[in-house]
This record gives sequence, C-alpha cells and structure tokens, in this order.
Amino acid sequence: MEDAEAVNDATGRTEDTSSEEVTQGPLPYVHDPDLVPVFVQLVDSACEDAHDFHAVSIRLRQLATGLNPQISSAAVRELLMTFSYSLQSTPIGSSKPDTSLVPLKGPSYFPRPLNDADDQTRALWVDLTSAVTHPVARARCADILFALKLARNRRDAAEQAVRAYLDTVGGSFQVYEQGEGLLRALTLARSVGLSELEQQVVSAMMDMTENALRTDDTSYVAVPLLDSLAAPSRRKKAQPADPKVDDLLDVALQAYTESHVVKEVADIVRRRAAGDEARIQRASEAQIHALLKEADNAREALIKVYYLNEAASTARQFGVWHLEEVAVSRLQSAPPVEWKTLETEFKVPSEIFRNYLIPYGRARSWQEALRFWLQSECPSGSVSSNEELARKQQGVSVVEQLATTVKFGPEGFPKRVSSGEEDSLQRQRVHAESVKIQLSGVLLSSALDVMRTRFGVPSQEDLEACISETGTHSALAEALAKAFQLYWVGEFAASVHLAVPKIEASARSLLLELNEPMYRAAVGDSDGQFPGLGVFLDKLEENDFDPDWGRFLRVFLLKDGHNVRNLIAHGFMHEVDRETAALALRACALLVLLVSDESTERDIEAVKASLATPNGKTS
Repeated sequence: MEDAEAVNDATGRTEDTSSEEVTQGPLPYVHDPDLVPVFVQLVDSACEDAHDFHAVSIRLRQLATGLNPQISSAAVRELLMTFSYSLQSTPIGSSKPDTSLVPLKGPSYFPRPLNDADDQTRALWVDLTSAVTHPVARARCADILFALKLARNRRDAAEQAVRAYLDTVGGSFQVYEQGEGLLRALTLARSVGLSELEQQVVSAMMDMTENALRTDDTSYVAVPLLDSLAAPSRRKKAQPADPKVDDLLDVALQAYTESHVVKEVADIVRRRAAGDEARIQRASEAQIHALLKEADNAREALIKVYYLNEAASTARQFGVWHLEEVAVSRLQSAPPVEWKTLETEFKVPSEIFRNYLIPYGRARSWQEALRFWLQSECPSGSVSSNEELARKQQGVSVVEQLATTVKFGPEGFPKRVSSGEEDSLQRQRVHAESVKIQLSGVLLSSALDVMRTRFGVPSQEDLEACISETGTHSALAEALAKAFQLYWVGEFAASVHLAVPKIEASARSLLLELNEPMYRAAVGDSDGQFPGLGVFLDKLEENDFDPDWGRFLRVFLLKDGHNVRNLIAHGFMHEVDRETAALALRACALLVLLVSDESTERDIEAVKASLATPNGKTS
C-alpha cells in the first residue's frame, strides 16, 4: 500500500493523507453537485463500446486515473459500485418469472447492498440519473432509483429504466446482457402497469429470440426469454396467448443440441401446453433424443452410461415407453460402469448462495465457468482473520481453555488428548477454519453442479485440453480431468480417491523443481523414501507458499482437521458427500496447476512466485 492516498476534501477533489489515516479504513464519499458533470462525462465515456457491466467498471477505473485534476478515490469507488450490481432472474420454470437488481440487501461484501448506501451516495445516484445520456448508464441509474424508491414518482423511474433497457438493444453489450436487460424491463413495466411499454418490451424479446434461434451458433439468451414469454400473464385482463411463442418453442427444440438446454425448453413447453398431449409428447421426445445423442457422442463409457441412464429415466418419467425401451436396451449393452449418485441437503443464507453462483449462471461456456471456479478464493479464509476469531472465541469461556479434550479416530479408539490454553486456541482456530471450509464445500459443489446442469459433462479430452492450458504435467492434467468427470456423474468417492493422492504427488513435484532435500536415504534395512504430505507442506511454506492455502490443505487433509488424506488412504471414509468431493477437487487443482510440464524448465524464483499466488490472483 502506498504511504499516501486520495481523500475527499470539501470540493470532492483530492489531497494527500498520511498512512496513519489510510489505516482507518476507506474514506466516506461526500457528494458535491458541482462535480456531477465530471462524473457524467466519465460514466458515459466508460459505457461506450463496453460489452458488459464489468467492462464498464474496468473502463471507469482506467478513465478516472487519467483525469486531471483527479477525483477522489471515494468518488471512484462509488461509481465503480454503481456498475457492479447484477441482474438476476428467477430460475427457468419459475411460476412467476422475475428479474431483480441485486444485491438489494446483505450479506454482501462487494458490491455493497443497495439498501446499505448512505445519503451521500443516494444523492449521487439521483443526480446521475437526471444527467447521463448513454442507454447503459441511464438504465442502471434509473433502475437503482426505482429499486431504492429514490424518485419522486416511482412509476417515472421505472419508465425511464424500461426505455433505457430498450435502447441498449442492438448496442455494444453482449446479446445475453441485452436479453437480461429486456427481462428486467418486463419486470419493471409490469410492476407499475406500463402496458404500452410492456408490449414494446415483449415485441423486442420476440425479435431477439427469433434472431438468436436463427444463428448458426445458437445463443442461450433465447431460453430465459422464452421462459418469460411463455409464462401466464398475471394481469386480470390478460392478452390471449401469442401463438408465435409456441412456434418459437418448436424451433428451439430443434435448434439446440445440448441436452441440458433442450430439457429447459421442453420443461417450458410442458408448462405452457398443459392439456395438449401431442405437444407435450413431442417436447419429451426431443429431450430424450438429445440425451441419446449425447450418449452417441460420448467417447468414454462412464459418460455414455450416464446419458443413457438419464434418457431411460426421462422416458419413464414422461411415459415415452418406446424410447424408454430403446434407452434401456442400449444401457444394458453399454460398457459396464458401476456408479451411484449420492444426494445431500444443505442450507445456506440465500443471498450468499445466489450471489456466489451468479458468474456460473452467466458463463458462456463450461471452460469459462471452470476457469472461474479454479480461481476461487481459499476455502478456509485468511489465516489472520481465523486467528483473530479464534482468540475472541477462546476468551468467551475460561472452562473451554482449562478442559481436557479427547479426540477419537474412525476406528473408535482415542486418538489425541489435548488440554491447556495453547491447545484450546488451536481447537478454536481449526473450528473457525472448518466452518468456513464446510460452507465453501457447499458453494464449490453447487457451482460444479450448475456447470453440469448448464453444459453437461465435458469429455476427458476436452477437460484435459482446458487444464493443460496452464502448462501443467500431462499425467496430472489427465488425472484431474478424470476426477472432475467422476464428480459430475455422481461418483464422489471415486473422484476423491483419485484426486487426493495427486495432491501429494504435485507437492512432491514442486519441491523437486525447487531441489529441496526431502528424500530419506536408506539406512541399513530401512528403505529409502519420501516423507509425507505434512513435511511437504512445511517445505512449501518455507518457499513462500501462500499461508492461507497452506492452512486449508492442512485442515482439510491432515490430522489437525478433517484428516481426509489418511481416511482415504486407510479405507475409513466409507461414504463421500458432494461437498467433500468438491473440496478435494479444489485442493488437487490448486497444486496440479502449479506443476510444470516435464518439457518446461523454470528457475526457482518462478516456482516461488507461483506458490505465493497459487490461485492466479495477485491481490
């Protein structure tokens, strides 16, 4: 961090402050109406040619850096925040499709929940709304005013936002972003009774859907648009169902080839065509044929069996008996693969859950979603925050500090006895880390499940190619790809049994690149051997390995915490849930992606640099 940082003065311009003041936390934004023209020009310029809201935020920061005189860091922060909110639609098939601007309320670290904005920031949004000219900026600012009820006439704010969202169509924003804007516009128009504008939005949605279905590379945007168009109207005097929607649904059933997308379209048809058995039958047949085609295209027996089983199950569910016989016959003659699906229930705060999964719901390909997953933050959180929390928890109870704790192993015998203040602090630390790891397991597994639901199970070859882009060793890339596949077909135990040993193998490879003396030479009758994972982690941390990730690997894999490595190695983990499997994949991927291909030579400093930022992030 620099010794000085920009700070608001009375005009909203900048002045220097000492490092002592900087440590007090981010400075509050103080609104200055005289600076609104500068902000407006900055925002409108940032929106030009941007392909999504994230790109707007990036350009805002870049443009703000070039201003002379510069505006305050607090003002830049609030402008970035303005374009960091997301549009989130209800899941496909919801009884009342809706699209919201999120997060409206907490918990959310960034962006800050809209409801938590203070009066100074709200004044900024009000002034921006009346002055910005770019459709993207107009849509975002007016939408915020509507969501927070800041406009004198909320209906006017909704109308302003709807017209702006309509104006974004055909602009530089990606078609999926434009489609989300139309879905939000429809929600706004219906919420305040803008009937004429609602029809304009519906017409624009129809046109966008038709154009999307006509392209060679069919855009997914048509599916959420069709879902909303096909939903029954909530108005008392509803317009009759537009037959063009049924025509577009028929086209969509033939246009898409991915089974997960065809399923979503078929679900929409079944919901809309209640009572029309012929249409429902055609939709179900299209869904089953898509699954059978996925099985035909599968190159591995594991994936082939998965899709054939899905086809047979779907055919039985919807009473398509002739296709059930086809699927079952092919399943019986498929290469034998034994597998089972394990299901688990979990509860997490809905806002945290939804916000975490937004990038996976918006990813344009499984590769994009997987790369985002592979850059996810450390599941156990930061060492410093966990130590602080442990000390606070330890101070709550004197009894806990004095009590003797006995830990039992999986075989039912006492494994460890601990007592005293130091052991108490360690228990509290591991507990804090374990709670975060458990929550991360839910989030990581849910993200993997979203990938499978949206894109299906990638082939071994494609997964290896994606993983190998990092330059890792081909054998490790092959193992990690297979571990992902096993997870996605419900073979969680097999996935963990494959992934966990590769963690130790990867750590050993990294230390050999560093030429760390590890090998224990033979003495007398004792065989020479490498030490265990605990020693490897010690050596890695001596070579600048990120301490947060080091703690995660210890708590998840070793005896101080979940002890997954030993439980797997000695056959004590009889059942594996999806959360444990996802965490094992995350731990495995972390180190696998740091190992270099055998044809690549790296100096020690390059290896240390990769260890210092193991998830590819520098901040």
